Amino acid sequence: MNRRHALIVCHDFPPVGGIGVQRPLKFAKYLGEFGWKVTVLTADHVYSATPDPSLLDEIPADVHVVRVTDPVSKQLARWSGRMVEQNVPKGAQAPAKNRRPLWKSIAWRVWKWAQSNALIPDESALWALRAGLVARRLIRQRGIDCMYTTSGPQSTHLAGLLATAFTRTPWIADFRDPWTDNLHFHHRGWRASVERRLERMVFSRASAIVAVTDGFWRLFATKYPHRALDIHVIRNGVDEADFPPAPAHRRAARKPFTFFYGGILYPGRSADALFQAVHRLLESGQVSPDAIRLQFAGVLDYPGHHHHASLIRQLGLEGVIEPLGYLPRREALARLLAADAALLIGDQSEQAKDYVPGKLYEYLYAGRPILALLREGEAADLIRRERAGIIAPPDDPAAISHAMLQLMTHPEAERRPWNPAYSRRAQAQQLARLMDEVLSARAAASTAWSMSWDS
Repeated sequence: MNRRHALIVCHDFPPVGGIGVQRPLKFAKYLGEFGWKVTVLTADHVYSATPDPSLLDEIPADVHVVRVTDPVSKQLARWSGRMVEQNVPKGAQAPAKNRRPLWKSIAWRVWKWAQSNALIPDESALWALRAGLVARRLIRQRGIDCMYTTSGPQSTHLAGLLATAFTRTPWIADFRDPWTDNLHFHHRGWRASVERRLERMVFSRASAIVAVTDGFWRLFATKYPHRALDIHVIRNGVDEADFPPAPAHRRAARKPFTFFYGGILYPGRSADALFQAVHRLLESGQVSPDAIRLQFAGVLDYPGHHHHASLIRQLGLEGVIEPLGYLPRREALARLLAADAALLIGDQSEQAKDYVPGKLYEYLYAGRPILALLREGEAADLIRRERAGIIAPPDDPAAISHAMLQLMTHPEAERRPWNPAYSRRAQAQQLARLMDEVLSARAAASTAWSMSWDS
């Protein structure tokens, strides 16, 4: 049987790591099981704080990957020394910082100006324009039946706009986060106006829109009611094959109770209240230093920033908190399975209510009780529905310390069985169905037009 051919366009793809890479990677991995051949169009020379070359092993042999150089990312990698090809030492948050040469300081200021005034909607815009032209060529040369673009960065959808300006290939635009309604979108004036116009163009021209949460669906359907029937929810999820065998989880009598966090922290997603809560527990004597550990795999502080590291020293938590640095994915999942509880730290913005962090599905599959520092919303509702853990406000040290004590005292809880709907394979099947539908709709519209013309 001749398989249909899908083009996946994404800026970040292995050897870049991080939770955002998992969605396009797993679609590329599993779409072949549902009648779709896959070509991936992605970036080369990517500047990344989370390289993970081990993920290259997951790309099926029959998936062809086309890489288009991102000139901005390439230059950033040269300036910073953080090329994706480099090995990042375990436990390292950032290389030792020497005094920055004057030319680099000037270049960095120019770069910051360009971010705000020239690179719209983001620093991947030049890559997206080049990728759009390459996508047009691939569509024609390889007989692409359907194109799928996934953001962030949001400029990925510009590649879809450009490619479809020259072809009639159906296009599915996948928003892992909102664009101009994103909790990190702070632009005003002409810049905001330009981005809103670009967003409207994507929602107008894409054959179908995909969102990852019900909250995002409601947001998009309210904003673009004429496209409501074309907006679909395909959630994030878990590839069960990623997980190593779970250890026999019997706590040793003197083993410290271990909380595990995997991901990236930044000012809007801060661990300040968590660290203050741990400090309270230690200062009050409710917990001894040898009875608790907090492991952080990922980015505790971005390169050049030291806020969390300084706070750990200030509160005297060096013996309790273990920064592990960015770990290969399988090792991070092994750490999660070996932990006593999983940490989920959400953004503190009120807009965060519609967000469901991708790592939450992995936490659910791992089966460890979750300490979730979240605003009330869709993610908190999911944890309660699955009876998977305790929710505390992300900025309330007293509530967090109480929740930690509760988990440490009664870690076991009755929870629902794993929901197979959260499987990456099942979600690839959803995307395959949607691509089949947009192709059928395009064929039906073409037939109807031909009949009306003939008559």
